[in-house]
Amino acid sequence: MGKILRQSFWSTIIIYSGVVLGFINSIILFPKYLSTEQIGLFRQIISASSLLVPLTTFGVSAAYVKFYPLFKENIDKKNQFFSYNLLVVFSSYLLTTFLIVIFFDSLSIYFSQNSQLFLDYFYLVYFILFLMSLSALFESYLRARYDIVLSNIINGVSNRFFTAISIILLALSVLTFEEVINLQILIYGIGLIIIISYAYRKEKFKFQLKYDKISSEIKNILNFSSFSFLGSFSNILVLNVDILMVTSLLGLSQTGIYTTAFYIGMIIEIPRRAISQISIPFISENIKNDNIKNLEKNYTEVSLYQTIIGVLFYLLIIINLDSLFSLIPNSENFISGKDVVYVVGLSKLIIMVFGYSSELISLSKFYKFNVVTILILAVVGIILNIILIPVYGLIGAAVASLISIIIFNIIKFIFIKIRFGISPFTSKTLKVISLGSILFLIFTYYPIDFDNKILEILVKSILIILLFSICIFYMKISKKVNEIIKEKINL
Repeated sequence: MGKILRQSFWSTIIIYSGVVLGFINSIILFPKYLSTEQIGLFRQIISASSLLVPLTTFGVSAAYVKFYPLFKENIDKKNQFFSYNLLVVFSSYLLTTFLIVIFFDSLSIYFSQNSQLFLDYFYLVYFILFLMSLSALFESYLRARYDIVLSNIINGVSNRFFTAISIILLALSVLTFEEVINLQILIYGIGLIIIISYAYRKEKFKFQLKYDKISSEIKNILNFSSFSFLGSFSNILVLNVDILMVTSLLGLSQTGIYTTAFYIGMIIEIPRRAISQISIPFISENIKNDNIKNLEKNYTEVSLYQTIIGVLFYLLIIINLDSLFSLIPNSENFISGKDVVYVVGLSKLIIMVFGYSSELISLSKFYKFNVVTILILAVVGIILNIILIPVYGLIGAAVASLISIIIFNIIKFIFIKIRFGISPFTSKTLKVISLGSILFLIFTYYPIDFDNKILEILVKSILIILLFSICIFYMKISKKVNEIIKEKINL
């Protein structure tokens, strides 16, 4: 757990540095210099590319981490395993893009009426998808070696930094919007080059076309990859279907509003990504060694750790929400998305509280259950969006996502409890949630209001962090969190 917390701590610091950049982009630069339609186009291109990544990687991300422990002691086996996965990514990408080209006219019908601009720039998806696919492979290569920091720098910091620079150049009339959006190819390309170079320096790899030393495991790898692919695709579909359907049913302008609000809410979940990334190899090794006791201890600690962070950041966002929206340039164009933040934030908090249940099931012998469940929920999510978006608009999309996430996590919780006999929850989980609820009521009924909204956000945030941290410390919620607090204030 110590190594996981250390890696997670530094990754969280890096990720939240990216959050600051993301805040500048999404809340300041984009609304000020782009129309809501242009923002929607930006988000939809990235969302569409992300949605297709599971197809072009075909379960490689999960399979690499799961099977790497079998080959890590032998250089030839490691090279053959890497080469096999690289070949899978290239083959899957070619097949996916071929199918998109063949069925493009049929797919374009859903966007031609409300989002023609997305179709005009769809060629960008092919390029960004290719770069994302290779990045996913090398991120898994590093994650299997318990190294996640650089991946978070690339995805969380550098991509957003260069995007911010491009928007500033647009504001200075140095670049046109078309040039700015095309620069995304270069931005993702730079990130890929950096991560490949780092991976090679960390441990030299060599591509080869023979797989004799891993041939006995290829059938198992392929079988696992097939189910992981279905699970990953369905999971990405569940997480992105709302954006996709808002674009299709309401248009790119509404997508721009929705994704701006969505970004504010998703900040809550960002630490979970770092914790999940570094936890995956740990889960894989303990499942391999059938060390359920060690896994249970880690499972509950991670869930509690994520609950503490999730509740704190949900408080910070919803207590400051009115002030945050007042700071958005042209805020009158985005205010209709304010309620979306409450719902999206709650969705992300629920994911945090349930810990790494998806990863645990996916890396176990029960991985097929995860796939079947999420396939069903992907269908449920699509149906809910079709029903709720035309009636309730943006908030309908957010509620559809929330319902899907609640159902999915409850099903996973019950399954893990039955199959593994473990749970991520303790009485301390309820104490943290209760503490958050009490602080929410206090700040809601005794509001702090300044004319200077930046000062108001700072004062509220400092008070929330101090009160929350003091209560967590004296309630002795987490021994490790208390140790961190003592270390930082030299108690």
